[in-house]
Amino acid sequence: MDPASLSLLAVTLLATKFGEGLAVQAGQNAWAKVQGVTQAVRERLSRSEPQREALAQLDASPEDQDRRAAVVAHLRHELESDEEFAATIEDLVASADRDPGARTLIATARDNAKQAVIGRDNLGPITFS
Repeated sequence: MDPASLSLLAVTLLATKFGEGLAVQAGQNAWAKVQGVTQAVRERLSRSEPQREALAQLDASPEDQDRRAAVVAHLRHELESDEEFAATIEDLVASADRDPGARTLIATARDNAKQAVIGRDNLGPITFS
């Protein structure tokens, strides 16, 4: 996956606040895989003050597209400058994507959707605003 797409996907996962509610439906193993992606990104972007500040601003307003774009830019730079880190993030995303429970979370982040339909006991769509 190219660094631009991978950084956008990872930051979308990082910025989502819907995870806690979906973790029960998706399964704890699936949620742990998604958290693996976000933890790796957070660790990497904690190396410099501008990156830490961008993360803090995103945490304060996760729906703010400008704040997401700032973190995406930082992460894209890291992915483009470090092939090993890029491979790690890509492997984490691929591992999560192979998990049936996480697949919906990954697809939601990948497609930048506003709605995800979760199987099993869900009687209708869950809309994120």
